[in-house]
Amino acid sequence: MVFWVIMAVLAVSATVSVLVPLNRNRRIDQRTAEPEVSVYRDQLDEIARDRDRGVIGEAEAEAARTEIARRLIKAGAAGSEVGNSSSAASRSRQVAGVLAVVGIPVLAIGFYLFVGSPNLPDAPLEARLNAAPGEQDIATLISRVEAHLAQNPDDSEGWELIAPVYIRLGRLDDAEEAHRNILRLLGSTAERESALGEVIVQANGGQVTTAAREAFEKAIALDPSLVGPRFYLALAEGQAGRTAEAAVALRALISEAPPGAPWLGVVRGALAQLAPDDGDLAGPTTEDIEAAGDLAPDDRLAMIEDMVDGLAARLQAEPDYAEGWARLVRSYMVLERPDDARTALAEARAALAGDRASTAVVEAEAKALGIAD
Repeated sequence: MVFWVIMAVLAVSATVSVLVPLNRNRRIDQRTAEPEVSVYRDQLDEIARDRDRGVIGEAEAEAARTEIARRLIKAGAAGSEVGNSSSAASRSRQVAGVLAVVGIPVLAIGFYLFVGSPNLPDAPLEARLNAAPGEQDIATLISRVEAHLAQNPDDSEGWELIAPVYIRLGRLDDAEEAHRNILRLLGSTAERESALGEVIVQANGGQVTTAAREAFEKAIALDPSLVGPRFYLALAEGQAGRTAEAAVALRALISEAPPGAPWLGVVRGALAQLAPDDGDLAGPTTEDIEAAGDLAPDDRLAMIEDMVDGLAARLQAEPDYAEGWARLVRSYMVLERPDDARTALAEARAALAGDRASTAVVEAEAKALGIAD
C-alpha cells in the first residue's frame, strides 16, 4: 500500500510540473490580444465628445471616425488571427495536459508492471534471513552469519566461514577481527598467524605494521619453512630501510624455491625493487665471470681468484654478512675448490651462530651446491 501511495504522489508531482507553465502561457496570450482594440474604441469616444463641445466640425469628426473605424477593423482581424492562433496553441496545450495527466502515470505503471513484481509480498530483513540459503543473495547470507555470530561469538566455524568473504568484499577490518576470533577460539598455528598478518598488511596498503610483524614472527617460530611469513618479514626489513638484510632474506627464499614455485616471481620482483648495492662484499658475480671470458685462460683464472680472495679477506673483517659468505662458498665451487668451499661454510656457521635467518641464507646456498652436511 505504501508503495502505491508513493507512486501516486510522484505522478501528481510530475503532472503539476507540466500543467502549471502551460496554463500560465495561455493567460498571457489572451491578455496580449486585447489592448490595441481597446485603444481605438477610446479614440472614437473622444471624437464624439470633441464634436459635442464644438471643438471639431461634423465633417472632421466623420473623417476621423472613418479612419479609426478602418484601423479598428484591421485590429479586429489581427486579433481574430491571434485568437485563432491562441486557440490552436490552447488546444495543443490541452492535448499536452491530457497526455501529462493520463499518459505519464499510465506509462509509469505499465513500465513497472513489465519489469517489476507488484504481486510479490513484502520481504522484511527477518524473513529474508530465515529463508533457505539457496533463496538468499550474498548480502543476505552475510547478514545472516553476522546475526548468528552476534548471538554466538564463540562459533569458530562461523568466523572461519565469513573471514574469506570479508577479504573478497574488501572489508579488511572485519576480516582482521574474524581472524583474531579464529585464533582466540582455535589456538595459534603458523597458518592462522600468517593469515592474520596478511590481512593486516592488506588493510594497511602493503605496509608491514608492528602488529603484522608480530603475527609473522609467531608463524615463523611455529614453522620456519613457511614462505609467506618469511617473505613479509623480508619486506618489513626493506620498509625499515634495512635493504641489505631484506635482500639476503629474499635471496634465501629464491635459492630454496622448488622448481616451478608459483610465488617465485613475486619474490624476484620484490628483490628487483630493492636492488641493494652490496658494495665491496658482493664478490664476483656471474656477470663478472662472464666478462672475464675475453681474457686468456690464465689471466681469467687469476682475476677471478683475486676477487674471491678479496671477498674472503673482507669477510674476516665483517663476518656477519650472510650473503657475502654464500657468495664466497659459491665462488669456490665455480673455481672447483670444494675444500675451500666447505671451509668457508664452516667459518660462516661459526660467524653467524645464533642468527637463524642469516645462517639459513648460507645453508640454502650450500644445499643447492651439494656440499651441505
